[in-house]
Formats: sequence, C-alpha cells, structure tokens
Amino acid sequence: MPASGNGELFLDLRQTGGAEEMARLFPPPAYFTARIDGALISDKAALMRALAAAFSFPAYFGGNWDALLDCLRSLPEEIPAKGYVLAVKNPELLLGSAPGERDVFNGVVADARFFLADNFKVPFTIIII
Repeated sequence: MPASGNGELFLDLRQTGGAEEMARLFPPPAYFTARIDGALISDKAALMRALAAAFSFPAYFGGNWDALLDCLRSLPEEIPAKGYVLAVKNPELLLGSAPGERDVFNGVVADARFFLADNFKVPFTIIII
C-alpha cells in the first residue's frame, strides 16, 4: 500500500527517485495525479487557479478554501480512481508571498484526506518532487 495508507499526508520523494518512485507507488491510471509548481504559485489566488486546472474542477469552483474542500471531497464522484495524488514541484516557493496561507492549505487538504478515507476508502497524498 502507498505511504499515505500509514497516515502520511506528505511524502517527500526528492531523494528517492521523484517521478519514477511516484509512478511505482501510485501507478496511473489507477491513481489520479495532479501536478503543480510552487514556483508559479505565490499567493492564494494563484494556488486556487493551479489546483482548479490540475484537478479539472468544475467551472463553478468558487476559488476559496470552502470551495476547495468541497471539490477535493467530490473527487471520487468527478474522477473515479483508486486514490489521489497532488505532486508539488518547488514546494519551498509555494505561497511565497502569502506564507500564512500555507497552514490553511495544509488544514484543508488534511480535512479532505480524512473525508476521502472515511467516506470513499481512497487515499489522498501530497508528493514533494
């Protein structure tokens, strides 16, 4: 079982083969993988746009934390998969001009992860590449 099965939300693969290791742990197409680049995401608005594109959120996505949580919780209904991965490149730059938003983002994805595990029995993991 992938690392997310043992309680980890974040998995750092920078030292263990990155994309190759990610594909081994979370093989497509069974797992849906969304990718974002922290170097291109300096604030909350940019994060919302990047996540909406990466996960193909519906056009009515509101671009706020509540809407993000709702869309992440709905992933199994919109994109059926064995599990979900958010691969983040340049994580140290993510939300660089809004560092206070990182904790909020972490809380939202943690809430979504628990919801998906409890209600759909699927993992949600953030991979650092």
